[in-house]
This record gives sequence, structure tokens and C-alpha cells, in this order.
Amino acid sequence: MSLLDRILGRQALAPVQAPTLPPAAADSAPRAQAQAQAMSLQDFAPIHASATTDSHPNGSLTMTEAMRMGLFGDMSGYAGVPVTDTTATQVETVFACLTKLGGVVSQMPLRLYTEAENGDRLPATTRPAMWWKLNESPADRWTAASWREWIVRCVMLRGDQCTEILRRGPEAVGLRIHHPDHVSWRLVDGRLVYSCIDPETGRVWGVDQDDMLQFSGFGFDGVRSMSAIRHAARNAIGNSLAAARYMGKTIGEGAMPQLALKFPNKLTKEQKNDIRESFVSVYGGGEGRRLPLVLAEGADARELSIDPVDMELLAARKMDKQSICDAIGVPPIILGDSEKASSWGTGIEQITLGWLRFSVMPHAVRWAQEINRKLYRRAGMAYAFDPAALLTGDSKAQADYYRAALGGPSTGDGWVSVNDVLRALGQPTRPEAEYDQPFRAQRGTTTTTTTKPTP
Repeated sequence: MSLLDRILGRQALAPVQAPTLPPAAADSAPRAQAQAQAMSLQDFAPIHASATTDSHPNGSLTMTEAMRMGLFGDMSGYAGVPVTDTTATQVETVFACLTKLGGVVSQMPLRLYTEAENGDRLPATTRPAMWWKLNESPADRWTAASWREWIVRCVMLRGDQCTEILRRGPEAVGLRIHHPDHVSWRLVDGRLVYSCIDPETGRVWGVDQDDMLQFSGFGFDGVRSMSAIRHAARNAIGNSLAAARYMGKTIGEGAMPQLALKFPNKLTKEQKNDIRESFVSVYGGGEGRRLPLVLAEGADARELSIDPVDMELLAARKMDKQSICDAIGVPPIILGDSEKASSWGTGIEQITLGWLRFSVMPHAVRWAQEINRKLYRRAGMAYAFDPAALLTGDSKAQADYYRAALGGPSTGDGWVSVNDVLRALGQPTRPEAEYDQPFRAQRGTTTTTTTKPTP
């Protein structure tokens, strides 16, 4: 029995039957080994196996228990407020950053390309079954947009997101999306082994690294990535939670500061209690706080708490907002904060382009590479996120771009055809062959003509 079992007072767990593996294939040995290793990992069993306690029918730990046992280390910031993925999303800046980043990633189509013999990357002419899974619906109850937003949420708040590849032999036929609480992994003999649990049935199974898409974030060390809220934004989020709690409590108490009543004469214990009870009955809440404060026998009221203005609470919250945006990688202007930047013209356009280039695309490249190395073991076919839809300018900018791309007598050769532009705009193409060819300007030619001299 493991230490975690003894802490929770659980009984020894019976071995869990591993699910049936697909028919033998070229890479079935690592999968079988992963199943056996996952079933024998003692540190996975207490968390991902059936328990005998009524409060934990599936043997899983709640976040409160895990934090109390210190499984995730110290999750509180300097303000003393626990910072988890649940409490972090209660901060409006965190929630807004996640929605903006998830919305951008969900708008980029995942296109399939093939590599020609000369090295050119060409759009694939056929779409395999997994294309639909990756671009429309990866699993039951999930759309591709919701799945990508879930990946963003898990990567930013937990560090990684795991999606299992379902295979029929060596061929990938489906995906199973996991919650971070329902999958654990570790390094075994140089390979990552994942232990998964079905929260509804309690069934446990192991997965080899070749059959698990682990969408990682910044700082991946070969096992797991760094969580933005645990490493970079923990203190800022904790401060925001503490400030919101303080402001809510202050408003709920009618903005009544903490007071000390000073009397010139010595009071007995009974007199002190009577004064406290009388003060609380009048100023402790409700309509009574509107009544004036009456002090008798030379009493003096002195304020003990610091005024929110003197605390510069609003300035501190602005600083925390900036820190959270920096940690997650979303410019404040994207959230509607135009205090320090222009919200018009080329200023916001350049900020948006920089955000896409330095924050969004690194995630897209990292996740596309994970998909390609697990679905396509050999070069020749690869997926890539297409950010073209996010780089579209206004109508005038689009018209100028397509005019230059199409070419013409006054602009020279074009590099796209008319049908290419129509496809990009979602319009029906023209059937004539000339609309599939880019424009080529007529090259200058010199001809020599001889004329007979006039007699």
C-alpha cells in the first residue's frame, strides 16, 4: 500500500483489467508495454483506481484535498489566496485572455499539405478521415472550435492538455479528449506512459506516448510544461482575488472603516461589552448605519483601517491586469484597454500582428508539430494552421493586395489566378481554363522590317 493510500485511509486496490488492445501491428508492442506499466504504477493507482470510500467512488482527489496534501506544492500567492484553475478564471482578466486566445486559435483552419518532389508544399487534393476530426468534430459532443478552446484553457492553466488517439491497428480513426484531472503520466524507461480514468465508470487504462497528443505550453521539459498561472501570474492573480475580496467586503459593510473608541476614563469589562454590543446593533448593518455616530463622556473615534485610496488599490489592480496579460501573452489593447495605446488606425493593427506572430503562432506551430509527429511518421504529408483569415485587412487593403497579386498590364506578372482569389473569398470559381492561370505580362519583342526605297 502506498503512502497516499495510507493518508486517505484506503484499502489495498485490486488490479484493474486493462482494455483489449487492437490487432497486432508494427507498433503494438509499445502499446502493450504501456498498458502493463500503467497498471503497475503504484503512484497512479491511488488517484486513478476504484476506491472503497463513499466520498470518492472513483478514487479521485478533489482539488481541495490535493492542495491540502501538498501534491501540487504551494498554490497560494503572496496575498495568501489559493490560485488554481478554478479561482484564476474568477479574475476577469484571466477569463478575458483565455477567451481571446482561444477564439483566435479556433478561427485558424488546420490545413493538410503534401510535399512535391521539388520541395514545394502543396495543398492536399484528398482529405483523410482525420481531417474532419481535426477541423470539424474531434469527438462526440465536441466541435473543433470547442476542442481548441479547451486546449488553450488547459495549457494556460495546467501546462498541458492530453487527447488520446484511437487507432484501428496502426491507423488513427478517432480522438478521445481528456480532462487534466483524469490523466496522469510519468517517464518509464525513456518513454512517457499515461494512466487514464473514465470518471463515469472508474475504468483505468494505460496509453503509450505514441497514442497520446500532449499539447504542451512554454517550458516543456520532456515530461510536462509550465503553467502560466502557477509560475508567472500566480502572485498577480492572488493579489487580484484578494483585492476583489477586500473591496466586496468593504462595500458589503457600507464602506465602514475599522474604528477604535477611546474614552478618557477607565471602563469595566461589562461597560466595554455593552458599548460594543450597542455599536454593532446600530452600525453593524442594515438601515441603522445611516444614523449618526453619537459619542458620550468624552469618547473619541479613531480610524484604524487604511483608506482604499491611500492603499492605491485601483492602481494595484491595473498593475496586476498588466502582469496577467504579460504572463498569458495577450496585449491589454485586445481586451479593450486603450489607456496606453491608440485604438485606431495602424497602431492597433501592428499590435495585433505582433500578438499573432509572437504569442499565437508559437502555440499553433508547437501543436501542429505534435499532431504531425503522432499521425504522420514519415515526411510527405503534414498539417499546419493557416493564419491567413486573421491577417485580413480592411476592404481597401484587401482590394490593393488582390490587385497586386492578380497582376495586370500596369502592375506586371501575377502570382495568383482569378479562381484562387474567388476561392479565398468563398465565391464560386469560373470554369474557363484561363481563370486558373496567373496573369503573365506580354514580353517585349523586336522585329526587323525591310522596306523598299521609294523610287
